[in-house]
Amino acid sequence: MTPQDSATEETTPPSGSVPESEETATAPGYDLRRRLRLMGAVLAGGLAVVLALLLWLGVLVPAKQEAAGYSDADAAYAAVAIEHNAQAVQLTALAPGRSTDDEVLALAVEVGEASAGRVRELADWLEARDIPVPTAGREALALAEDGLDTELPDDGSGPRSGASAHSHEGGNHGMLTDEQVNGIAALQAQDFDIALLAALVEHHYGGLQPADEEITEGEDAEAIALAEAEADAIRVEVEKVRDVLANIGGPGSNDGSGS
Repeated sequence: MTPQDSATEETTPPSGSVPESEETATAPGYDLRRRLRLMGAVLAGGLAVVLALLLWLGVLVPAKQEAAGYSDADAAYAAVAIEHNAQAVQLTALAPGRSTDDEVLALAVEVGEASAGRVRELADWLEARDIPVPTAGREALALAEDGLDTELPDDGSGPRSGASAHSHEGGNHGMLTDEQVNGIAALQAQDFDIALLAALVEHHYGGLQPADEEITEGEDAEAIALAEAEADAIRVEVEKVRDVLANIGGPGSNDGSGS
């Protein structure tokens, strides 16, 4: 072997081996490409989900509404009316154990049961269209099932049918705040009767607005019919409440928009 051959043998790596320097140079590049491919797959999957959601919101939901003959306004009315009637059930459920007037107690049961009936009809309308029913509506129905003519156990601020039974924001469509409901619940006898009936008058007047809006702007014939029936019932109930309010020494009148 010549000196040149010896030098060649010492410097030439064995067949099939890769110099360590080449392994170090190629490994990061391969890892980066693999990460990029993985990120691309994740982004593509996320984009597909977003596109599917936009398709559902922008195409399928309106198409479903059109096929079923209802609009966003119809669905919004049903939800608002359920919340409104649910609070009427809650208010009238306060009467047993606080009122001592037979006329007030009978009227509270009548108004409460009528309001619960409207909640049930509106909930049926929503469920038939796979639209979620507000929690307040389900709680009101549970409260009515327990009986509106008997005293229910409570903590002093009114019977509760669920954790959110008092979760209302006042001032909208005649809705009372938690503080207003609690204030009524803290009263007894005639003071309670007057406060309850006066609150029901204002509360019912507030319910006329969404009903009247649905009558003029709604698209679904069934929803419009429910709104018409509710508006008629509200006007009749308000007159009954005002008459009883006058009989027990309350103001007995209101100059609201529904008079």
